Amino acid sequence: MSKVLFFTRAAAFMAICMALTPAIFSIGPHLETRFFPVVRETRILNEERVAGGVSFYVEFRKVRQCEFQGLAWYVGAVRVPLDFSPTPTNAPRSRPPGDQSTGPWLVATQQNTVEGNTAYAYHRCHPLWVTISEFYPS
Repeated sequence: MSKVLFFTRAAAFMAICMALTPAIFSIGPHLETRFFPVVRETRILNEERVAGGVSFYVEFRKVRQCEFQGLAWYVGAVRVPLDFSPTPTNAPRSRPPGDQSTGPWLVATQQNTVEGNTAYAYHRCHPLWVTISEFYPS
């Protein structure tokens, strides 16, 4: 009788786990984005209108050890090109946790400032999903 009870409990546990799996994959990314962002405290410095857009330097704090995947910059609802001006010290790469400083970056926009823009950073923190952090404003 105890073996039947054991298998019944095991089957019930497996059924509950299988039922919760879609919820975890639906809710998990939203909870992680809200409560466990990878980057915080982004500051834009030395904004300057140049040919082709706005150039600026960036300071931010990386709070988690995750692999950098990309950055999306938006002016309103429109995604615009972002040039990291790759150099050996400025190329997009995974950085260690801590205070970071980089630039100059160039956002292709007709505006004179990046104020009111939105940017999202994409990182791979684990194999389940890509973590999205609100990079700017943060």
